[in-house]
Amino acid sequence: MHEPRTAAKTMLVEADRAGLALTNLKLQKLLYLAHGLMLARHGRPLVNETFKAWKYGPVLESLYHRIKVFGTDAMSADDPFIKPWPELPADAADARRAIADVLAQFGRMSSSGLVNLSHAPQGPWERVYTADTASSEISDESIEDYFRQYLVDAA
Repeated sequence: MHEPRTAAKTMLVEADRAGLALTNLKLQKLLYLAHGLMLARHGRPLVNETFKAWKYGPVLESLYHRIKVFGTDAMSADDPFIKPWPELPADAADARRAIADVLAQFGRMSSSGLVNLSHAPQGPWERVYTADTASSEISDESIEDYFRQYLVDAA
């Protein structure tokens, strides 16, 4: 498991290489997908923080507060604020692969498309989100079960 900012930095580095612009919203949704992919493939999470069910989908709250200064602007791994953050270690091949696969599959999807994807009927977010409890936790078990089913259905 890795700190959210470490996974985020790695995703931003890869997005920069691919010419993809990531906002806070888009980064959060892509990290959620990579987290689900790690759980489904390897039975272990990408990040060491629980995703929260916010209005626009799953969010890593600590990361949100770190990068909210960007507002709706795209971020770069080379930004002076983000540049000092560590990347995933070289021996974290499974985590790096999950990030690369998610970026390849979903990196060009619009933010609204990613929000809709994260709001899938009977998905982990929908099961816990209500407007009254906008910070409900989404369990890794729920994410893993959903993504394992999704991967089986997609195969």
